[in-house]
Amino acid sequence: MSIGVVKQYSVFLVNEPGALRNFADLFVKERVNLIAISQDVRFDAAVVRVAVNYNTEISHALTKAGFTSVKTDAICIDTTDRVGLAFDIGDVLAKKDINITTIYGACVGNERTRFIIVVSDITQALSALESSGLF
Repeated sequence: MSIGVVKQYSVFLVNEPGALRNFADLFVKERVNLIAISQDVRFDAAVVRVAVNYNTEISHALTKAGFTSVKTDAICIDTTDRVGLAFDIGDVLAKKDINITTIYGACVGNERTRFIIVVSDITQALSALESSGLF
């Protein structure tokens, strides 16, 4: 189990075939490993969120390639997969009056789950999650 801080980049893309491939190719060229990826499409535009290791800097390459992006600190929880995990995360944070603005995740194999969470107060959220004993 681990809880840590990662960087999330929210990037605006056109909603057309090949747009995500071209975007992902930038990470290949820059040799940046994606920890997680999520895409939300609305009509002719998409917002892609990617999480990378905290010490990885990709802003310059995104800007140079013509992408508009927003960089945000996010929490990455890697833990054992189980029923109620998303509820437990939400419950711990709600009890501390911490708002979740973005959450996405998936099982990553061997009964492990990874969640990426952007919150209103990352310092308090990390403290609450780490001290909860649930993760």
